Amino acid sequence: MIMDSRRTQHTFFVQNLAISPLGGIRIACHLKDSVGVLTPTRILPHFTLVYVLDGGGAYEDETGLRLEVGPGDAILVYPGLEHWYGPGEAGRWDEIYLVFEGPVFDLWRAQSCLDPAKPVIHLQPKEFWIDRIKKAIGENNQGDPVKMLEEAIRLQALLAEIQHAAREDFETDIIWLQDAKAALRASATPHDAAGALGVAYEVFRKRFRKLSGMAPGKYRTAVTMEEACRMLSEGPATLKTIATTLGYCDEYHFSKQFRKTIGWSPSEYRARLSSRR
Repeated sequence: MIMDSRRTQHTFFVQNLAISPLGGIRIACHLKDSVGVLTPTRILPHFTLVYVLDGGGAYEDETGLRLEVGPGDAILVYPGLEHWYGPGEAGRWDEIYLVFEGPVFDLWRAQSCLDPAKPVIHLQPKEFWIDRIKKAIGENNQGDPVKMLEEAIRLQALLAEIQHAAREDFETDIIWLQDAKAALRASATPHDAAGALGVAYEVFRKRFRKLSGMAPGKYRTAVTMEEACRMLSEGPATLKTIATTLGYCDEYHFSKQFRKTIGWSPSEYRARLSSRR
């Protein structure tokens, strides 16, 4: 990518010298106030995924396709395809981009799992996709074979989700899941959370499990235990106070659930934290 270094601010997430035999990420970066590509067109030897955070512009390629691009749009650029994208003259935008390559991604393209005819995909809400993209990027693999393989798997999972979003009303599911998680955090029981969203519990349970991969009760317990860990680490509150605050009827039931989830009793967890300070 050719950029005006006088304006563009770079924050690199990863720069990998090595990738797995399957493929992987070569570079991933956050560009702020990017002026985009300064050449009329270009052809790349690798795949590039661009997620536009702010600003707007366009994408064009050799097939004659021209698409408007704005915040929340992902651009998938294919190797060997002459193209151009950016905010245009005197424009700017913010983006996260990652460059990746490898035989597994070539196979995805050959099997039409990635479609060059649909290079721009709208992905909302932005907060969800920013987090998802950053998790897929991870950290520098440092040439470690296991980390390189994990990176290739994470990236394929991300691409699968993006293609799923292109074919179905994925945005609606994401928004519903966020609302469901908020309801579970705010409600005394999963049944109350379902009621807050105005749906029967079985409908709520099945949809939540399908979208999150876990039962509502298990998610709520995990969130509660996360809050318990925070309270144990940040203050001198008694176990009885913590149990009451988190909605447990007594200290015994709280301690039993904490040990089952975390692996230690609350007192052991607090003692381990104190020994590390």
